[in-house]
Amino acid sequence: MKDWSEICKQGEFWLTKVKIVDPEAGRIFEGAVKVDGGLIAEVREGAFAGEGKILDGEGLHLAPGLIDLHVHLREPGYEEKETVQTGAMSAARGGVTTLCSMPNTNPICDDGSKVAFIRARARQAGLCRVLPVGAITRGSDGKQLADLGEMHDEGAIAFSDDGWPVADAGIMRRAMELSRAWDLLIMSHSEEASLSRGGQMHEGSVSSRLGLEGIPRESEEIAVEREVRLAKMTGAKLHICHISSGGSVDIIRRAKAEGLRVTGETTPHYLLLDHSHVSTYDSHKKMNPPLREKIDQEALVQGLIDGTLDAVATDHAPHTEIEKNVEFAYAPFGVTGLETSLSAVITRLVEPGLLDLPAAVALMSSKPAAIIGVEQGRLVAGAPADLVLFDPTERWTVRGKETASRSDNTPFEGMELTGRVRATFLAGRPVFRRYEEDGESRESFTPNLAKEAAIA
Repeated sequence: MKDWSEICKQGEFWLTKVKIVDPEAGRIFEGAVKVDGGLIAEVREGAFAGEGKILDGEGLHLAPGLIDLHVHLREPGYEEKETVQTGAMSAARGGVTTLCSMPNTNPICDDGSKVAFIRARARQAGLCRVLPVGAITRGSDGKQLADLGEMHDEGAIAFSDDGWPVADAGIMRRAMELSRAWDLLIMSHSEEASLSRGGQMHEGSVSSRLGLEGIPRESEEIAVEREVRLAKMTGAKLHICHISSGGSVDIIRRAKAEGLRVTGETTPHYLLLDHSHVSTYDSHKKMNPPLREKIDQEALVQGLIDGTLDAVATDHAPHTEIEKNVEFAYAPFGVTGLETSLSAVITRLVEPGLLDLPAAVALMSSKPAAIIGVEQGRLVAGAPADLVLFDPTERWTVRGKETASRSDNTPFEGMELTGRVRATFLAGRPVFRRYEEDGESRESFTPNLAKEAAIA
């Protein structure tokens, strides 16, 4: 295997013989990309005839590194589930070069020192950019606002109590008003807990048959409606997390028609699975919000197609095997997703012809970048050289035990997906590579620890 890292350490090289997937231009073309000093220096269409150090892309597709708006890294406090290091490895393996880490750690990420800690751990890992999301309330207990300004100063990209809803509308209103000072995002875990409390899965025919307490769509939709009205009241930037219900899509569609600064995400598991997949009491398919019905799944897909929903994020939430391998009612909510997100989107949206590849990639790169206001996610000169090389046609079977995550609670266990990442570049250096050698498939991780990379 040719050592790509040594070539890239020199700072300037060409990545050639690639099919460039430009999510902003909405097209795919053969060409080459020049990288210099961790940035994209040039995007050239057509056969490459220049000189210099060259990496052969072997006809693979090249896109901006993926941006995941919703990830639980678990550190500090729950390192048995995941760490920043293992989460970053999982991200690199899935082509994710930037992720937003949720604050429900132990202790909660609710002040500047904890934001600084997470950023430092990301720099030490050197495998992806980690943008901490600070808690809205102290301890995420919903009672008193955290010091949003201090967290902003230390690099928090947004504010959320994700994991729990902010039940007090007055506190949420105040958080939205304060967030406008820095034009930062409020990310809402929209749930009316009085309706969802005790629930284990979607309330419907399957929950009735299984004898499990249900969580109705209204627990999400009522909360989404409240957040949208508060956003209208305050003028804040609002992002609705992990949308599972068709009714929520309708609410966001109306909010956008009014010109409100409201965006929304859904997840790969809501696109590929529905409540019927819980019929075997598989706790690896237990998450909050829960898998809902086919009609909701179709509404989510339509929302992505027509632009009502802006992004696909994983809500990567690792748990230990001991925690998940119990009766369904006692298992925690949450599934992993960093390594399967691109494949799941290709399988669900691109293969059936519902979206073309550039539009699908945009949902995981340029559009999330616009939501949080970062420079990543674009294939233009001057943008960070965070890139992913992938084969959009390769079929593979998901095995949780084979992931880089510390936990293996994937909802797609045993499923065949289409599209697989072959290499991930962070600030111009290959941090992950999957390749063939001596007839065997091999993988390598090479952290980018260069100070000038400024990766956190």
